[in-house]
Amino acid sequence: MSKYVGASTEVMTRAGEQGLVAERLPHTIERDDYTPALLQLLSNVLVWGGSRVFHHLHGIGTNEWRIISALGNHPGATSGELCDILGVNKSIASKSVNALLDRELIAQLNGPRGSRHLFLTARGVQVHDDLMPIALTRQQILHDALSEEEVVLLNELLVRMLGSAEAMQRYEADVLAGVLDVGAGPAETSSSR
Repeated sequence: MSKYVGASTEVMTRAGEQGLVAERLPHTIERDDYTPALLQLLSNVLVWGGSRVFHHLHGIGTNEWRIISALGNHPGATSGELCDILGVNKSIASKSVNALLDRELIAQLNGPRGSRHLFLTARGVQVHDDLMPIALTRQQILHDALSEEEVVLLNELLVRMLGSAEAMQRYEADVLAGVLDVGAGPAETSSSR
């Protein structure tokens, strides 16, 4: 990853002359000490790299691969169930499902009460089987920096953090509803009340 170099003295001087903030703020978040930033950076590396490779090989992106992979584990899942399994919003899932339906990598069967169940086609299984070794190799590259015990611990910690999703959503709802004074910094959330 590239390192921050900053602007030249001349540019910083001009910024100050124009009333722009050219000094570091007194209270900031350090990227390497902020878990959400680290998770997002890693996610960006995985998503962008995966999308390039998956698109090159099969014309699909990371979101489509995730749906194919999920249907390998959960044949007959609905789009709503895939949203829950993958933690994606409905618009992303809908776009990806439609792309996979158009490419005939998945098929849809109607179920009771208007439910639509999704299944891999034979072509979808082939794409799954072609991309799974790549996905596992990418995971192994990440794991190579850790011991086996650290991998187990990391996965346990990440699963535990995923368990905080509902508390995070409640906090965000409180912020949006104006229930919390967000300027006060970290606060007691509705999940801790």
